[in-house]
Amino acid sequence: MRYHRGLFFWGLALITGGAVALAAQQNYIDRDLLDEAWKLWPLILVAIGLSILLARTPAAIVGTIVAALVVGAAGGALITVGPGSFNCGGSDPTDLTTRQGTFGDSAGVQLDFNCGTLRVAMDDADEWTVASGQRGGSPAKITSESDRLEVRTPNTNNWFDQGRQRWNVTLPASTSYELDLSPNAADTKVDLGGGTFTSVSIHPNAGSIFLDLTDAQVDDLDLSLNAGSASIMVAKGADVSGSLSVNAGSIELCTDGALAIHLTVRDNLTFSHNLANSDLGREGDTWSYVPSYPPGTVVSFVDLHIEGNAGSFALNPEGGCS
Repeated sequence: MRYHRGLFFWGLALITGGAVALAAQQNYIDRDLLDEAWKLWPLILVAIGLSILLARTPAAIVGTIVAALVVGAAGGALITVGPGSFNCGGSDPTDLTTRQGTFGDSAGVQLDFNCGTLRVAMDDADEWTVASGQRGGSPAKITSESDRLEVRTPNTNNWFDQGRQRWNVTLPASTSYELDLSPNAADTKVDLGGGTFTSVSIHPNAGSIFLDLTDAQVDDLDLSLNAGSASIMVAKGADVSGSLSVNAGSIELCTDGALAIHLTVRDNLTFSHNLANSDLGREGDTWSYVPSYPPGTVVSFVDLHIEGNAGSFALNPEGGCS
């Protein structure tokens, strides 16, 4: 029997990856187990090498099957938990340099971060604060005005060869913001609770992010995740509108029963979600839930458009968002 090795390989790999991701989505596989399994990613190279060595032997089909299963399983783990943050340069720095300043009523904040630990939080203080450092390097580059704050990695070229960074950023809650974050290979936690934002744009690559929007007002949320994982908490008086997209990763959304929910999901063969197992009603591509409110109550709402490729979305997953 003749077969096309390339098509057979990718077909089996995609089936395996989808099966692993779906099994994790339905809690048949522990996500923590997949997180640990991802650390064995060098087996991908071993499997592909084995396939090449056996390519012109009678065992070629065996090598193709093994390689497809390993690559597919690794892809499924990546879709479910992401690769986590890269250890690019050892541990986080402990010696941080602090800069402070003030804003007016509104400001634009841009954070371009590469490799390490990023923390962003709101504060009742009147000043913004950036404490930053890089192991074996310089603190962040900071440009500021009364209506603008830009924080960038000191060396944007070959940052994988540099030491890990740590930024602790606090923003005054009294200011209205346009916030733009671009974390790469980062462990990111962003607590925007109680803040007001005309826009929040977050584009993480190859890392993990936890976003807390409890009691936050966000007119336009744009979270676009590539090769990683994101957990979002929206609760207690929050109003959030926008979009979520994921490529080769996973997004979790946790809400409380006091929020009205309106989710529009664009389905495709490589994107999975758990909304069919939720309490949300469905009409076409839209899933919604509106709790009972006393007359005159101001309704808090979450309105999101969601899509993905080789990814997954989970609403209120078992164990919560962390």
